[in-house]
Amino acid sequence: MPRGDSLRIVIGGAGEVGRGVAKALRSEGRDVVLIDPDPTAIKEAQALDVMIVQGDINRRKDLKEAEVHKAEVFIAATDRDEKNLIACALARDINEHEGNGVKLMTIARVHGAELVHAEKPEAFKRWSGVDHAVCSDLLVIGDLKAGLKASSMHEVLSLGNDAWVAVVQVEPSADQMVHKTLEEAENEIDGLPRIFGMKRQKERSKIPGWQESITSGDLLAFATIGQHSFRRILQAAGHTPPKYPEKPRVLIFGATRLGRQIAASYLKDGSRVTVISQSLEGANELAGSKIGEDTNLDVMHGDAMDADLLTEIDIDNHDISIAVLSDDHTNMAVSMQAAEMGVERTGLVLDDSRMATVARRIGQSFAVSRRRVAINNILRQVHSKVEGNYHLLSSVPEIVGMSATIGPGHKMLDKEVSVLEREGALCRVAFILRPVRGGKESMLRASGDQVFKEGDRLMLFARVEDIGKVEERLLTGS
Repeated sequence: MPRGDSLRIVIGGAGEVGRGVAKALRSEGRDVVLIDPDPTAIKEAQALDVMIVQGDINRRKDLKEAEVHKAEVFIAATDRDEKNLIACALARDINEHEGNGVKLMTIARVHGAELVHAEKPEAFKRWSGVDHAVCSDLLVIGDLKAGLKASSMHEVLSLGNDAWVAVVQVEPSADQMVHKTLEEAENEIDGLPRIFGMKRQKERSKIPGWQESITSGDLLAFATIGQHSFRRILQAAGHTPPKYPEKPRVLIFGATRLGRQIAASYLKDGSRVTVISQSLEGANELAGSKIGEDTNLDVMHGDAMDADLLTEIDIDNHDISIAVLSDDHTNMAVSMQAAEMGVERTGLVLDDSRMATVARRIGQSFAVSRRRVAINNILRQVHSKVEGNYHLLSSVPEIVGMSATIGPGHKMLDKEVSVLEREGALCRVAFILRPVRGGKESMLRASGDQVFKEGDRLMLFARVEDIGKVEERLLTGS
């Protein structure tokens, strides 16, 4: 979708997810319509400079008022799965019978992970008719585990194939970085990944030039390969992260579906895992499941805030606690107590992205917001004409980290990096992952005179308002 496309994007649901997607797309210059029946949600959306329809996405006349028949994309982002699926079906029907010949892409936010098969997304599309499902609980585990390895980070976002965006704040004690230019820091600090985003207090985020000076308090976005680099980034920025055990002992609060999936992931790594379930039924279900047979798993029924129970299970001997209970405030409370009782790293899965920001103040804590994950992955699907990942950074706002693949016949084949970047004014290519023999990849730090080859995977940064232009350049090569 090149910038300036007159066709619109209709978003059903003006909650945090709907508004977040609308704000990002509007910043790109897209024609956006928000539809919601709640006057409070509508009021909160009025500052977004988008068309607003007060209506129900499950009513044909309200979708028609939003002119979904003129839309290129319809996004159902309410809190109810059945509402989202029905709305996508209605929007598709209106488009097929009353549209202008442009096929409608439908995207549904799905809360129930049981509806979506992570390995077989085509099955969901087959029975639901929805082009893309976005289920946060199938997406948060990787970012959560990576973030807990570097819990002083503000953000850790995966761009696939062990490529990461890592955001950290510069401490006053960062002698190797403070008052140095980006070029000096890169040359003087061994193994320091490249910096491609910067947010300074009371200033807008930017993609800094190599002669930009670093000051205390700056938020820096790094592009890196491999989680092993996280510790180096933190140390360079003045943080002293505790050593991360090879096989951490993990305490999980909540035998929810997500809690069970997180437990299974750590058990697969060879970690010892304890799960505390406030529901007896949930504890019994987990104990009787396939992973319940693992000798490294202990399942307890009890109150997550019961200090005597936590003392009894030797909470202070656990390296990590992870709260995945149903309420954000409860997750905050149990994580704070776990930190006070000696757990070195605490992880939280929350709904509200603002709460996730607050949660990062709890010692060595890392929080993932389901809503923020949903926003990024909906945007990724909207931008799926360019194959790759897409992340709108929350701590360095207005900056997007994205990946793109140079496939057979791609318009950028055999062209120089500078053609895409236009001397850095449009975007910055952080690095290129290039296939080599044996099915492996070689990482090349990007320079303007490097030439794109088939199979290259790019990691790049751009301002959100330039994303349309970047996509157009990738799609057309000019």
